[in-house]
Amino acid sequence: MIKSLNLKDEGILLLLALPGFMGLLVFYIMPFLLSFYYTLIDNNITKNFVGLKNFVELFTSGAFTLGLKNTGIFMAICVPLNMIFPLILALLLHKAGKLKNLFGLIFLLPLVIPSGSVAHFWKSVFGINGLINGAFFADSPVNWLDTDLSRTLITLVFLWKNAGFNMILFLAGLKAIPKEYYECAEVEGAGAISKFFRITIVYIAPTAFLVFIMSIINSFKSFKEIYLICGAYPHQSIYMLQHYMNNQFSAINYQKLSSAAYVLAVFIIILVLLIYRLQNKHAESLK
Repeated sequence: MIKSLNLKDEGILLLLALPGFMGLLVFYIMPFLLSFYYTLIDNNITKNFVGLKNFVELFTSGAFTLGLKNTGIFMAICVPLNMIFPLILALLLHKAGKLKNLFGLIFLLPLVIPSGSVAHFWKSVFGINGLINGAFFADSPVNWLDTDLSRTLITLVFLWKNAGFNMILFLAGLKAIPKEYYECAEVEGAGAISKFFRITIVYIAPTAFLVFIMSIINSFKSFKEIYLICGAYPHQSIYMLQHYMNNQFSAINYQKLSSAAYVLAVFIIILVLLIYRLQNKHAESLK
């Protein structure tokens, strides 16, 4: 029987969490809050107050709007794929028997491969001197990472990198569904499709919510691989919001960088709040 935590135990847990919280406060929260000052001044020399001018100029900047649009498109494509594809894999592995652990390990391998190695591999396949050109386009090589196909290729990299972890989460969710539910459904004459939508989807909804949040977070983290593969100024279809912010940092334009960071933070907060609201409604509907 699990005992409830007393005040002494809670105090110990808070004490253990204190170093992590202090690191978060000092290195993340405080710098983020202090950076709001830069959104209100014109530059680092005169430091004149300009109000919301930096935000207005941000949304009239072609580079920022391009990065914002591409980031939204990338999320709209990759987040659903990074939920559907791992779910299909999990459903297949759930019935795989003894080979389940082996295939699970294979799909998890991309998580432990360094980003530099990932970038080198994909460049060696799709770059101007890559395997694809060497095998099929030796006479007229094409830099596939600098064409309209670049978004598709980066999507493949994203799925290859992140699908394994989401698959493991879905497997855990599938294991938690009691077998009795499926047996009762079979007795009542329910087919495979009916069981999937009436049992599986309903009871892995909390897991799907977690996978959804993780996919959104990972879609923002994909900038690292895109930057290593394609550089600071990639094809316009994969120029992300993080490219804009990184380039503003390189140009020491802290005003535009801070403004873009706050716009991105507000967007993420609103998105997460909407997702949590939908999750709470779904949880209440199951009660």
